[in-house]
Amino acid sequence: AWTRQVHGGSVQRADRPGCLGAADALWSDRPGLGLIGRSADCPLVLVGMGGAHPVWGFAHASWRSTVQGVTAALLAAMAGAGGDPARARVLIGPSAGPCCYEVGAEVRAAARAQLGEAALGFFTPRGARWILDLWRANRAQLMAAGVPSGSITVAGVCTICGTEYPSFRRQGAAAGRFAAIIGRPVAAQR
Repeated sequence: AWTRQVHGGSVQRADRPGCLGAADALWSDRPGLGLIGRSADCPLVLVGMGGAHPVWGFAHASWRSTVQGVTAALLAAMAGAGGDPARARVLIGPSAGPCCYEVGAEVRAAARAQLGEAALGFFTPRGARWILDLWRANRAQLMAAGVPSGSITVAGVCTICGTEYPSFRRQGAAAGRFAAIIGRPVAAQR
C-alpha cells in the first residue's frame, strides 16, 4: 500500500493494497501488507511497534510534515490501535542531513509557530540561512510519544552531500526517488 505524499501531517490506516489517497504517514496491522514510502531528500521514519496488537508504519517527514507533527501523529494512531510506543523499533532513513539542509527564516518561523520555542533547537545559523536537523526534530517527536531513545536508529546518511541516494536538492528535477518498505510477514501455515 502507498499514498500520494503531499508534505502534510495526515495519517492513514492501510487495510488493503494499492494507492490509498493523499497522506504523509501510513500504518497497518494487516500481516502480509507492505507499506511503501518514497523520498528524494525527506526522511522516511519507519516504525514497528509491539504491544497488545502489533502495528507498523512510516512517516514521510519533510520539513512541512515534521512541523505539522506527522511523526507524533503516526505514533498516536499506532498506539490507538493497540501498539505500545515503549516496544517500538524505529529507523530514520537517509535524507537531507544536518550538514547540508539549508532553509530560510520562513521555515524556522513555521516550526516555532507550530511546535513552540523548543523547535528553535533544531536550527543552526549558517550565514543568512538556517540549517535544519530533521533527524533530531523527528527523534524528539518519537521520544515525546514514548519511544525509548535506544530504540531509535538514525541512518545518518545525507542525500545532499552523499551520492548513494537521489537528492532533489542536489539533482533538481532529474532526481529519482528511493523507496522503503515496512511490513509484517504472514505467519507460515502448517
